[in-house]
Amino acid sequence: MRHWLNDLYEKILLGDIIQRNKVKNELALRLAFKRMAESVMQPVSFTRIANLVKATGVSTSTASVIDYVKYAKDACLLFSLENYASKFVEKETVKKHYFVDNGLLSIFLSGGEGALLENVCAIHLHRKFGEQLFFYNKAVEVDFYIPEESYAIQASYSIMAEDAQDTYTREVEALKKLNAYQHLDRMVIVTYDEESLIEIGNGQSIEVIPAWKWLLT
Repeated sequence: MRHWLNDLYEKILLGDIIQRNKVKNELALRLAFKRMAESVMQPVSFTRIANLVKATGVSTSTASVIDYVKYAKDACLLFSLENYASKFVEKETVKKHYFVDNGLLSIFLSGGEGALLENVCAIHLHRKFGEQLFFYNKAVEVDFYIPEESYAIQASYSIMAEDAQDTYTREVEALKKLNAYQHLDRMVIVTYDEESLIEIGNGQSIEVIPAWKWLLT
């Protein structure tokens, strides 16, 4: 399977991106996509990606990285989310970048269950909500936010394991804080296989739902 995924990625990269757009610095492009895969759960600026590439000794520029991301979107390899809470300039320059297919993302990751879970959530939400989908990062960090639906989602592989108490607190408190800023009609934490209902007062609750069940509903 991994061999097949590598072949598919190479076909997309060489045929739909490099040849079609006459990319001259192939190594910089490959490194930029690798760095985006490794940062899939984090907001990252185009300048930051360019600096990560240059740190390997490969020359590139912020303008080139912007072009690479555009080419990847045109080839249906990537899509990006903006921060709902940021100002216009930051909305355009600091984004979260996701892969349109978890198999292609897995090529770059060793393990990475949390990243793959968040990426599959992003794929599902992007298909359903399109440009209505954002992340929220201002005094509080929430993975996905659909303001028109008053709906917020956190993706976390586990919040109930014995070693996940800090994760539980972080994910729940983030949703509670966002609810205080922007009243939410629905709050969800998508996990690998955990399920519960967390009451937070005022008749509101946070749904903890296994990914398979959430994706079906």
